Amino acid sequence: MATVFLVMATASGFRSDERKPLPLRAFEDRAQAEVWQDMLIDYHLNPPEMPIEEGREIWSDYKAQVKEWEHRHPAGAKASQYQHFGIYEVPIGL
Repeated sequence: MATVFLVMATASGFRSDERKPLPLRAFEDRAQAEVWQDMLIDYHLNPPEMPIEEGREIWSDYKAQVKEWEHRHPAGAKASQYQHFGIYEVPIGL
């Protein structure tokens, strides 16, 4: 029986029960799935830095940076709202 390795985004924390797991991409090879998972985790850990200063312009710039960061997410903007990226082994051809 063939197997694929599905990378999924899952939420945790506040209101995580409102976000269902999000299937992102399937790979034939687990090592490839792990490389992509690592890329997603690295991206998630490096969002724009939140400013410590006050001011409408500073915060407007920050919001624009966050929006761009979400848009450029390797798994898409929707996946940028998730905290965890897991690999699930899925048998195919049953």
